Amino acid sequence: MNPVFFVALVAGKLCALLIRILAPRRGTNIPGLIAVKIDKKFLTRVQGIDPAKTIFITGTNGKSTSTNLVVHTLKSAGLSVCSNLEGANMQPGVATALLGATTLGGRFTKDYLVLEIDERSLGLVCADLKPGHLCVMNIQKDQVQRNGEPDYIFQKIRTVVSSLSNLSIYLNNDEPRSLALADSWREGLKVVTFSVAKNSRSSVMEADWGVTMPCPRCHDALEFSHMTIAGMGSFHCVSCGFRSGSAATVIDSVDYATSTFTSESVSYHLAYQAAFFVYSCSLCLCLAAELGVDTDKVVKALESFENIGGRMESFTYSGKEIFYVRIKQENPETLQSAFDTMAEDSHTKVVSLGPDIVSDFVPHYSNTFYTFDCNLEPLISSGVERWVCFGGVTAWDTANRLRYAGVPDDRIVIVDSDDTQQILDALVACKTDKVHLITWMKMYTDLKERAHER
Repeated sequence: MNPVFFVALVAGKLCALLIRILAPRRGTNIPGLIAVKIDKKFLTRVQGIDPAKTIFITGTNGKSTSTNLVVHTLKSAGLSVCSNLEGANMQPGVATALLGATTLGGRFTKDYLVLEIDERSLGLVCADLKPGHLCVMNIQKDQVQRNGEPDYIFQKIRTVVSSLSNLSIYLNNDEPRSLALADSWREGLKVVTFSVAKNSRSSVMEADWGVTMPCPRCHDALEFSHMTIAGMGSFHCVSCGFRSGSAATVIDSVDYATSTFTSESVSYHLAYQAAFFVYSCSLCLCLAAELGVDTDKVVKALESFENIGGRMESFTYSGKEIFYVRIKQENPETLQSAFDTMAEDSHTKVVSLGPDIVSDFVPHYSNTFYTFDCNLEPLISSGVERWVCFGGVTAWDTANRLRYAGVPDDRIVIVDSDDTQQILDALVACKTDKVHLITWMKMYTDLKERAHER
């Protein structure tokens, strides 16, 4: 065994042990960071990892949920799995996951390695670990200060795909950039596609509501006949003929009322009502078929699946039921999905919007401009008593977006503050007891804690 690798392995394991004792929720990245700093080739030196049983899941939206679902399905089928379920999806996070599944002799101990991989870091990880299966959920707008346009990420992923051999790539048939990666086909590359058919939550595209998405092949405008969720659905390019075709795995129908969906006449439990989750299910079925997991085992796995916390939650305050949908602040597609979910509620309600400054790294920026990529009409017409816009930086910008959409000023309440009590007081002042909330995770946690103090 390489002595530098052994030192890195031992140091990483000891660090992980200490963190588990002292701060159990902070061990997703640091142990792997230490291991990689000691040995830059740490990932390449772990023995016994089978590329045919190595699955990478990447893309803009749905990586974490899809990884959790695939891991749960494989474990339910009796297989052992190593994964980075906590979401640390760059090199240090991958190394941390491997530390827990590697002996002191440097040998991998699990049947499968299933990893969520940050789309920008995909090339770096693939340089050290070779996946036999690469899943691309979608390629959409996200973190503009880091990623710029989605086409930049598309080119990065395409470069990685072109460099790998003996690869099965799983592509979202309904998302144009993901599907366009099939153009990277060469000897040894197997393309498998997954899809979701038009259902009750699909939107028919009106003539006055187009998309700003160019064709990934010829860069002319794409046309959608419908969208299952924002940026995904049945599409075609008039200029070059690029289109969504027949997928290997299709979720044929979705019944949100009974929390079920069907594929090839088999009925499955839909654990979460979010439209994005249906695509995670479609990928899971697709992977299971390719890996030879029996359908009945997949059915049982979906019946018992529980997602990571914090996606859809609620709390009560002064008689108000406050429903929270977690979104990516840097992402208009998940914002649109949240708006569409709220619009499904036909009862009179309050909608409370609190986007904030994104300060993960420099440059910091506010992201209310993403609301202009969203269609607010279905939500506006669904019965909103009041719109509460809050936040010391973004409240007025959010209110302006509502005004552009035609919401009268007397229905807009502005809380020009980050004070949680002021925000809760504004919600209590509304007549309706049902509140839908969109904000960043920390603000939601602070609001919930303040509510529980009463």
